Amino acid sequence: MTIAIAVALILGLATLLGWLRLGLWHRAAHATGQASPGRTAALALLQPVCAGLLYLALFSPLAVGGSSSLRIATAGTARLTGAQSGAPLILLPEAPNIGGGEAVPDLATALRRHPGVTMIKVLGDGLTPRDLDAARKLAIAFEAPPLRPGIMDIARPASVAPGGRFVVGATLNGWSGATVDLLDPAGRVTDSGTADKDGHVQLAGTARAAGAVLFSLRARSGRQVVAQADVPVWIAESARPRLLILAGAPGPEVKYLRRWAIDAGYDVTTQMRAGGGIALGDAPVSLDAGSLRRFDVAIVDERSWPAARGSLLAAVRGGMGLVLRAGGAMDGATRSQWQALGFSLSGPGGIAPLALPKAPDPAIARTRHGIGSVDAPVDMALPEELVPDISRIGLAPGGDNGVPLLQDAGGTSLAAWRAVGAGRVALFTAIDSYGLTLTGRGDLYGDWWSRLLGTVARPAPGSVMVTDTVWAGERMTLCGLTGEGRVEGPDGGVARMLPVAGCGAFWPAKPGWRSVRTQGEVRPFYVQPQDALPVMRAARDQRAMAMLRREAPTGSGTMTPAAPRADWPWWLAWLATSALLWWLERSRVGRPAPPPPTQSAM
Repeated sequence: MTIAIAVALILGLATLLGWLRLGLWHRAAHATGQASPGRTAALALLQPVCAGLLYLALFSPLAVGGSSSLRIATAGTARLTGAQSGAPLILLPEAPNIGGGEAVPDLATALRRHPGVTMIKVLGDGLTPRDLDAARKLAIAFEAPPLRPGIMDIARPASVAPGGRFVVGATLNGWSGATVDLLDPAGRVTDSGTADKDGHVQLAGTARAAGAVLFSLRARSGRQVVAQADVPVWIAESARPRLLILAGAPGPEVKYLRRWAIDAGYDVTTQMRAGGGIALGDAPVSLDAGSLRRFDVAIVDERSWPAARGSLLAAVRGGMGLVLRAGGAMDGATRSQWQALGFSLSGPGGIAPLALPKAPDPAIARTRHGIGSVDAPVDMALPEELVPDISRIGLAPGGDNGVPLLQDAGGTSLAAWRAVGAGRVALFTAIDSYGLTLTGRGDLYGDWWSRLLGTVARPAPGSVMVTDTVWAGERMTLCGLTGEGRVEGPDGGVARMLPVAGCGAFWPAKPGWRSVRTQGEVRPFYVQPQDALPVMRAARDQRAMAMLRREAPTGSGTMTPAAPRADWPWWLAWLATSALLWWLERSRVGRPAPPPPTQSAM
């Protein structure tokens, strides 16, 4: 309830009490013959007139010449703003309950009610996407308030393959050093980390079955949870990627790599040489460019590389991914060939130790490994006291064109990749990485190879989630539409969307998963609850306001002072009416003369 409404209610109550008092007086005066219907009617009429004039004097609707500026209250506006003098105050729907302001459904409505406005002063966190278009032609004054502590940003993947590893990034404001947990849909912690001095943290999760799921991001200070938010993840089912593994000799590395790749959803073909022209593994594959085009990614060791180098590079230029791994110390010829791909290999060479990261907490490791099976129970997958003996070649891949991909606990580069034509090539320098699976570090083994193959493999067609964060009750924009779209809600409802220039607007009323379909393409998206991630929404609005100020026309840079309100006529009218009411109540006008007193006979 605003101050204006409260004052109106008080004045209305006072008028009713005045009528009640006047009615009781008139009834008593009528019995003595002192009542005058005309005088009573005049008093009854003047009381609401006096109350109405007092209200108009307190909240004058008139202004001399109008106002060319407005104050716009948005979310986060201080409640004492209504008591401050200045331009008329406009309350948007997300603004707090502030007395003395004019409530409007949007900024466009306020501009229609106040024609001639050329400048606005935005208070609070800033305008939402609903009002940005209406403000583009105005001069804007805006000072961003400091953000409250909370989750300021969340970065999540567009889609994940079943069984794949994904990374969620988050930025906290005002909580550097806080502990951040990533919880799976069952509420179990799948990863945990500490925000750095800038509030950044990265957490990893593992996708299970295909579909739309909700992970949770939880920030806590000690044991106290200070913030929590939903992290939508779209696990997209697609065709099994085709993987070719070429090895110069049989060995445990190929055995465990094949087993992991099959479990991760790859269609694996293995070729190994046994000497004397004997080949082991699956059906022989012709290593020409035409045959290699049917594979999405290949893993090749340094022994198989020289013989198939030309065909492999031709397939990579056509879009196939390639991972070159080291099975031991390399000779000078192989090192030169790898450098010819655009990588630099710095280091003394030979074999060097590899620093492994600390094993995760047993509860987190159990969550990452999943439920387990009879052949591989969960307890056997947990880290043991034995530290695996994993080495690397003493050469760190890099270069101006190489993108770092993996590092050990000491910061040494283990893998890097670069684009070659339409495909990608990666170098992996770890040796005997299969030892991780034998000593309870299968999670790290899966992380390494999942990132390697996921980075360089030919992308599979499939639906991609809309990663923009949207809230219920706010307008969102979907672009990249090739025709009429249909938005399907969680309750089965369907809304049509007619895009203009490939973009369409949608206004979700409730939170939950939705998907937009257009010409056979499905793009799921998640709508956050209206009160979720308030700091993230405030940061978004402040960034939008900063961009809008650069687009707005330049002006004087200061707010035009509001025109003085013409409230003095109302005060004069109220004073005159009150004086008339006071005089009429105390005068003898309309009252019959009292009868003369009778004298008793002596």
